[in-house]
Amino acid sequence: MLLENVNIASPLNRKFITGSALDSLEVLEHQDIRIVNGMIESISPSSSSDKSAKWAIPGFCDPHTHLVFCGTRENEIDIKKEIGYAGVLKQGGGIYSTINATTGCDENTLYSESKARIISMMKSGTAIFECKTGYGINSEIEGKMLNVIERLERDLRIRIKKTLLAHVIPREGDEISYVREFESMVDEFGKRLDYVDVFVDDGAFSPSFAKEVIQYANSNGIPARVHLNELKNTGGIGTLRGLDIRSYDHMIETREDEIDMIDAPITLLPFTAISLGKNTSIFSKMKGKGKILAVGSDISPNTYITSFPLVLSLARQLLPFTIENLINMGTLNSCYSLSLSGKAGSIHPGKDANIIVLKEKYDKIGYKFGDDLIERVIINGIDIRDSSITDLRH
Repeated sequence: MLLENVNIASPLNRKFITGSALDSLEVLEHQDIRIVNGMIESISPSSSSDKSAKWAIPGFCDPHTHLVFCGTRENEIDIKKEIGYAGVLKQGGGIYSTINATTGCDENTLYSESKARIISMMKSGTAIFECKTGYGINSEIEGKMLNVIERLERDLRIRIKKTLLAHVIPREGDEISYVREFESMVDEFGKRLDYVDVFVDDGAFSPSFAKEVIQYANSNGIPARVHLNELKNTGGIGTLRGLDIRSYDHMIETREDEIDMIDAPITLLPFTAISLGKNTSIFSKMKGKGKILAVGSDISPNTYITSFPLVLSLARQLLPFTIENLINMGTLNSCYSLSLSGKAGSIHPGKDANIIVLKEKYDKIGYKFGDDLIERVIINGIDIRDSSITDLRH
């Protein structure tokens, strides 16, 4: 495949981008990109005389998703306005509602519903995914979710990093007794996992639970990601210091004096922060202190968003970031948080051919709401919008 005469706007060819370097992209105008066997083979000046080149940016990397589930929760939108997300959870809704729906559906139904979501995300430019379990509580349902994630990765020929998530305390139990249940799932699924994760927050798990199970996973060679400081600051940063944690996610309620203790990428979830009505000024302080910032969709039954460009658009309008910041964060830095920045996340020879060709310049993202600004989505060298992607194994 040859992409002829495109203007490339890409992160630099580094492991990650921080600080003031987030404010710009590497721009090469009127280039040809040669793609061979799903990889970028070469980039060279175009011989085309056409001065109206389209713009190309890297495919997005989503480092935080809950896209495998059954059922929806549109009925909770208005309820949350009265009692909040934590209130819905305490009444047995929210995550507990999705646990019931996911437990009750068969694996093929779970696969087909999740596949429709992930295809929508791919067509909107997402090329790489992290995907969490967490709607199962026990090994049977968590295993069903892992089966579906693996089928999606295989059938759609995409990279998916797999995470075992301790999401909420079982309604009939307590977190002390759940430690062994979760650790037994680490034993059972360990070779199939890239990460473990714990939702540490009000109404979910405590920092001490997270420390115990993450230490156990680390001792078995499995690094962690962690939901932290989304609804309330429960002191998790200090408690979890020294553990092998590859990403601190949400982090809205983090205090400025805690930022220097963070020694891994911070994955921000703009749509969630906006839907919670949170003050996000702490994010600019994280950038100012040179932290590695990534960005994800947090797609779930609570935040049902399949368009990564819409996530970036909302963030550009309502959070303290420019579109250059967000493209760097949603491509290279997100790949770095998944240990993939050497393989993807920018448009350079030797990297995966994950490329979005836009109808207009990239700075229209976050300006033209409602318009589909994408002309082509190429994932691993395959033009997704020009192909049937029900099954890409052949």
